[in-house]
Amino acid sequence: MRFIRILAPIIVLVVGAGISFAIISSKQQPQSQEVETKPRNIKAVVAQSGDIQLKIFTQGSVKSKQVIDIVPQVSGAVTYVSPKFVAGGQFEKDEVILKIDPRDYEVAVVSAESKVAESLQRLAQEKAEAALALSEWQELGQGEASALTLRKPQLAGAQAQLKASEANLLTARLNLERSEIKAPFNGLLTTKNADLGQFLSPGVIIGKFHSTDIREVRLPLSPIDRTKIDLAALKRGSAEIDVKFTVTIGETTNSWIGNIVRSEGMIVDNTDVMWLVAELKGTQLNSLENGEIIEIGQFVDAEISGKTLNDVIILPRGTLNQGNKVMIVDEQNTLRTRKVSLMETNREFIVVVDGLSAGDTVNISQLGSGMDGMLVSAALEQGGE
Repeated sequence: MRFIRILAPIIVLVVGAGISFAIISSKQQPQSQEVETKPRNIKAVVAQSGDIQLKIFTQGSVKSKQVIDIVPQVSGAVTYVSPKFVAGGQFEKDEVILKIDPRDYEVAVVSAESKVAESLQRLAQEKAEAALALSEWQELGQGEASALTLRKPQLAGAQAQLKASEANLLTARLNLERSEIKAPFNGLLTTKNADLGQFLSPGVIIGKFHSTDIREVRLPLSPIDRTKIDLAALKRGSAEIDVKFTVTIGETTNSWIGNIVRSEGMIVDNTDVMWLVAELKGTQLNSLENGEIIEIGQFVDAEISGKTLNDVIILPRGTLNQGNKVMIVDEQNTLRTRKVSLMETNREFIVVVDGLSAGDTVNISQLGSGMDGMLVSAALEQGGE
């Protein structure tokens, strides 16, 4: 009995295993199926070659071409001040700004004029005496007459005295003229340091004066910006480079067109920046929109017209990935990463000078990393500019 109790569980396990094997073996095996890879839908553009004029975007402040200190050249009390002699006053060329008491200088002119009259009288007398001396020598003298006998030194002295008197008269008249301080050119007064009754000395600054006919804007260029403009032609004076200035205040935008007239010829230490100077004059001072004058001190955005590139690839900005890479769709409709060389990048487009050919299909969809070799179905959009 004991043997049967031990053997019975073993028999049950063996029989159960056999039945399970029979059931599993009797099931029909499923047929294997190939997994179909579906392409990912993307948007793409076809690279096209074309010409484009590069643009340089920078900023600067409007300044007067000429800024001078107004200083008197003679001394005296101020007897007249123009009503415009205030900060912000505008003067036309040769308009009187202020006057210094002229009486001392008028007296000096009268005195100098009398000296000239005396010198003229003396010169006339010396000429008469020299003529008389020559006549007497010709009648009574023998041999060659000396210069002193013919009164030549006295005549030369009278002529020199006349010149000195005339020079003193010129100086007196200049000082009288300088008692009126006039605007040297059309301009704007920005500071005032004198007033009626004040005694002025030569060389004392009484105001600062800015020209209004011509205005300049200094514009910084980075190393990349300098590759987009023909600096050699600019230095030779053979380049005509336009620059557009814009100012936006609220919803109002005004723009002006000026010209790049020169570079400052050197790269500033520790900044790697070169400065260009733009100029506006005449009708260029009026905005294209409503004729508003561009103000001195105004901060402006600038768009400089650069070189024109021929036969380059122009693509939408969205085609560019990190590291100056794009993804093209090859003949097998798979994505391939391509390194490109760029001449221009901005918010709207990129300019490719190497790494792509006209006709390449370039991805524009936003994809994650690790997409190289992925099968795609490209929907073409309008490419480039």
